[in-house]
Amino acid sequence: MKKKISFQAMGVHPVYRSATVLEVKQERREYVDLLLREPLIAQTAAPGQFLMIRAWPGVDPMLPRPFDIMQCDPREQTLRLFVKVEGRGTELLKSLKPGAEVKVTGPLGRPIQDYSFASLGLLVRGAGAAAVVHLAEASRARGIEVYTILSASTSSRIVCRNLLQPVSSELLIATDDGTEGYHGLATDLLDQMLQRTVIDRVYTCGSRRFARYVQQQDRSGRFAGFVFLEGLMACGLGDCHGCAVRKKDATGYHLVCRDGPHFPVREVEL
Repeated sequence: MKKKISFQAMGVHPVYRSATVLEVKQERREYVDLLLREPLIAQTAAPGQFLMIRAWPGVDPMLPRPFDIMQCDPREQTLRLFVKVEGRGTELLKSLKPGAEVKVTGPLGRPIQDYSFASLGLLVRGAGAAAVVHLAEASRARGIEVYTILSASTSSRIVCRNLLQPVSSELLIATDDGTEGYHGLATDLLDQMLQRTVIDRVYTCGSRRFARYVQQQDRSGRFAGFVFLEGLMACGLGDCHGCAVRKKDATGYHLVCRDGPHFPVREVEL
């Protein structure tokens, strides 16, 4: 029988807590920037981790929702989340007011702890940008050069630019309709960037097409590739197995909540 990996063994100690809503800001029409205060999680969360959050009474919706920890400030005891409003649960989050109490479990997932590289590329689409902000800030604080490419269908869906721009040596934008930046595929921009800049690692989020591109480039030795994955989660703790993703070597499954949510691209089937 395969031994279950504990969160404690990974250096992660998730807790179930009440957090206080400090700020709810509407970002464009379909996004919400949510600032919470929760001292214990804010002191222990690392890049790559997420929260499960429940902000409604009763059982409608029944399950909490997972969100990447976009920013974490241990001194201020705060956590910032970025919410794409697309269902009943996220509509309820959107309607929160400062001072409200929400239930959170975290930090969940495997923290990013290896910073043994000199340059970092971020290839993200839409709200997937929220997953890499904490990583970008932590990398820049360690003197690592950060190169960011934001992609979306149209300019109104480019998000997190105000957070990623200050920590990026270069930030480029690609839109499908040409309303801002490069009119075309963001992978074209990364190809062009790689012709003039050495990038040791690339993290991608928000697009399986991007993930397959990063997987191909990793295989060719162009850079080391990593992907943030999403999954249907009921618990966030590895018990429900709703977020299983097939291993690349066909030996079984990873769980996005417990083994991820970020993976080396060579380890997962995309």
